[in-house]
Formats: sequence, structure tokens, C-alpha cells
Amino acid sequence: MMKKQLLIILAGILFAGSFAFQPVHASKIVESDREVNQLDEAGSLAKYHDNNINGKNIKIAILDTGIDTTNRDLAFKKAINFTSADSADFTDRNGHGTKIAGIIGARKNGEGLIGIAPNSELYIAKVANDSGKVAFAEVIKGLNWAVQQKVDIINISLEFGKGNEALKEAIDNAVEHDIIVVASAGNIRAEGDTFKAYPGAYPDVISVGMLNVHGQIYADEFKEKKVDVYAPGEDLTSTYFDNKMTLDTGVSYATAYASGYAALVMEDRLSRDESVSRESLLQTMKADLNQGINGTPWYVYTGLILNILTFCAVIGLGIYSILSYRKSITRKWPLRTMGISIAIIIAVNAVVRYLVFLISK
Repeated sequence: MMKKQLLIILAGILFAGSFAFQPVHASKIVESDREVNQLDEAGSLAKYHDNNINGKNIKIAILDTGIDTTNRDLAFKKAINFTSADSADFTDRNGHGTKIAGIIGARKNGEGLIGIAPNSELYIAKVANDSGKVAFAEVIKGLNWAVQQKVDIINISLEFGKGNEALKEAIDNAVEHDIIVVASAGNIRAEGDTFKAYPGAYPDVISVGMLNVHGQIYADEFKEKKVDVYAPGEDLTSTYFDNKMTLDTGVSYATAYASGYAALVMEDRLSRDESVSRESLLQTMKADLNQGINGTPWYVYTGLILNILTFCAVIGLGIYSILSYRKSITRKWPLRTMGISIAIIIAVNAVVRYLVFLISK
């Protein structure tokens, strides 16, 4: 009798655990102690943070409106201003650059916001003036400066409605120096707006589209634009002046999210002595952030197929056991066969799921 109960319990545990690869719905901003921590719709961000992967030693250049130098949540390695003759005047008086810097790298210090990559090293290039106006010349200078600083990632949460030959050359130069360039796919300014946003539209740039709080594409117009990866961009918490935080929505903020996330993927790959490239980063980021928007990730299908096969195997074993019990003269359950069958099912599940886990990392 005890053997029978034990086998039933094991079968129940197996069946309950067979749904481990089901997709997870979007998570909203949650609080961690006194700090606000942003989670993506699959909890992939927590996966890195829980393993102490926070962007350590990854250099990220932010080309924007500068940074609030008095914000307690923000720290940076170097900063420069290209909008005036005073290169040391990189103070943000617009707010946009401060928000971008916070989403990417706000420090974990017991207050305020925790950025996507809180241990990353920020390099600030003020290329847009205090009213937010930006020109090709300043962005090009910012790109060249970032190359000189030997950064790993360049975040450009800015957009132009047309391309520029000198800008393209500066982008190409950064890419040739193995720098990952992440830029906005462009905001949707009106219904049907599918304009190309530069430098995001250039082939070697990772162009970012926006997800809403439910992990869905924010607007259909993004499907007609050049988008390499989607990232959360609705109601993101951002750092602001006077150590305040704001909720913001826009592709600029999705771009910052993607840059910070790229830093986590990069640190993880480097820690395992794996090569880093635009393609390898995109592969992981699409699986983690897109959540099947561009086709459900293969490992989700693998999990679903394994769930179905496990269910059929358990049902089949149950039917076989009942028929054997009814046919036997002594009315005995085929415990040995049941035990071996369940052990095989558990072993196959464990091996396949572990292999899927390793391959999908």
C-alpha cells in the first residue's frame, strides 16, 4: 500500500512540474526595500541580478542631454560637453539624459532607483543642448569620443529623420572597434507614422522598439519600422532632478532599457569566456525581452511538447496499470513496471529540461 501511495505522489509531482517552461506575463515595477527595481515581462532581469550580474566592468557611453551631477543615484566615470565651448559643462538642464542614465545604471544604494545595470561604468557625452536640440556634428563628436574611451556599448536615445554620411562613418568606426551601438527606432508621432529613425536605421546598429506594460508591441507602426529588438518602454521609472523619480513612456527609455540589458548579457558571456558580438547579444536579448513577439522562442515549444508527452505517458501508464490490476487473479498493481516507467519519465524530463536550460542561456 505504501509503495502504491509513493508512486501516486511521484506521478503527481512529475505532472505538476511539467509546466515549468510556460511563458510568464508582464511584471510591473516592484519595490525592493526602499528602492524601486524594474523587472521585464519574463523576469529575465531578476535572473541576472540574482546571480550577481549587474554590468560590472561594462562601459556604457550615453549620448544625450548630459547628467544631473547632484543626483545621489547616479555616478559616472567621465563626462564631456559638445554643445558649447565649455567642455566641462555637461550638467543636464533638460532632464532627458538624467532619465536615460538612471534607467541604465542607477546605483543600488538603498534609495531611489536600481538601474538595469547598476554596476556598469557610465561615460556621459552631452550632445543635445538644454532644450533638447541635437545636430549631426555633436553626435558624431560624441561617437568619436566614446571610441577613444574604449567603451563597450553606446546608447543613443535620440533620432534624426534622415541619414548623414559623416554620421554613418562615425557609426561604422565604432562598430569596427567592436562597440555595440544601441539606438531608438523612433517614436510614433501620429497614427501611421513609420518613418526611419537614424542612426537606428543603419544595419549595424541595434534598433530598439517599444513594449507596453503587458509585454506587447506598443503600436502596430513599429512592425513597419526597422526594429532589431523590443524592450519595455511604458511607465518606466526614471531618475530626475532633486533626487526625484518619474514614470515615463517612450522609445528613448526602451532604448536605455535595452542598453542596460545588453550590458548584463555581455558581462554574463564574458564571465564564461564566450565571445561577444552584435548577433550573440541580439539572440539572447530577443529570447529574454521579446517573449515570442517575433516567433515564440524554441525552448517554449520544447517545453510544451515535453509537457504533452509527459501527460500522455502518465495517462498511458495509468491505463496500463488499471488494466493489469483488473486482469490479475490476485488483484495486484504492477508496481515494478510502474516504478520503472515513472523513473524513466522523470529521468527523460530532467535530462531534456537541463539541456534546454543550458542551450537557451
